[in-house]
Amino acid sequence: MNRSFLSRRARGAASVEMALSMIAFIPIFLYALFLDDLLRYALDAQEAVVATVWDYTIQDWAMSGGGGEYGNFSQVQGYARQMYCDHESGVDDYTMDGDKARDCQTEAHHEHAALTAHPCWLNPGAQQVECTGPDKQVGLMGILIESDFADEFNHGGLIKCNGRIGVQNYMLNENTFSEFSKKPLAKTMQDKGGSVHGQAKGSDGTSAYLLPWEQMSIITDPWAINDDVSIRPGQKGGLGGGSGDFYNRVTNVYTNLANIGFGPMSVAATEFFSNAMSNNLLSPALVGPLVSPVSLGGSLELGDNPRTPNVAIKPQTGTGNPSEKIKQAGDNEYYFNTEWRDWDRNAPEKTLKDRGNNYMGCKNAESC
Repeated sequence: MNRSFLSRRARGAASVEMALSMIAFIPIFLYALFLDDLLRYALDAQEAVVATVWDYTIQDWAMSGGGGEYGNFSQVQGYARQMYCDHESGVDDYTMDGDKARDCQTEAHHEHAALTAHPCWLNPGAQQVECTGPDKQVGLMGILIESDFADEFNHGGLIKCNGRIGVQNYMLNENTFSEFSKKPLAKTMQDKGGSVHGQAKGSDGTSAYLLPWEQMSIITDPWAINDDVSIRPGQKGGLGGGSGDFYNRVTNVYTNLANIGFGPMSVAATEFFSNAMSNNLLSPALVGPLVSPVSLGGSLELGDNPRTPNVAIKPQTGTGNPSEKIKQAGDNEYYFNTEWRDWDRNAPEKTLKDRGNNYMGCKNAESC
């Protein structure tokens, strides 16, 4: 047996081995491409849900319905649907194709879809991003005064968003590896020349992959005041913007009938003024200015109505303490007038110092 014959026999064996290995290698390679597309589509669906729920954090929740620059609750969801109707945010096309929006009302966005599969919100069992809420009851402890406050001012709350996308197979034959399994190892392969949306609507469990539900929720601004607040001592009525919103919230708690101290104080105040007038210590002509808000003609010098709260608050500027000078009994007294400083507790300041500088207040990057 010469060397030439042995060489030809070795090459023949290698060719047979290569041909046999291709039977397994090619389908495995195609499966890898397909699984890569599935993973990318799962991340696209996750992006659509997560990004939409975060859009609600920039609404003006001082307004009922969360209005503002980006509209009301349903409009935020509508804008998100327009962005993600083509399943992603990276390739947006807002041009018109005749009388139809190219991205959302035609199949043009499927032209840049992946080689092996196409995602679609229209598959039975799939769902484009939907959001519900806000649930105002989250976090309430069943206390009457708290419930009354929430009913009046809590326009935010818990918002939930979810979505689910379906994926159609355009490359893998369902009979691949049929020798090794009694069940199809792929969904029914679709016709690349057909309507993607039509095939999606007519699909079922044998022809589409329904990816897991993507869900996320967030609690946002349960009683937010988005405008600057600046209230001077003695100001009570006629306040607008954030100042009026803040004063109304304090008044709601202070004068609430569930505030067990307000009733006795109100009775005592009435008795005090009545006794002062009956003993000629207070002129009836002064009672009106004495108990009326300054904005309605009341006199700050004469005093004010103890039945309404006194509030002083201003934005902190510079490095000085946010304090207010109030003259009492002939002397100047200084009081902190922002929620940032609360005497020896200073809870908001300590909370900020305890937070980290990373996402969601994490102290170490990517640790939360």
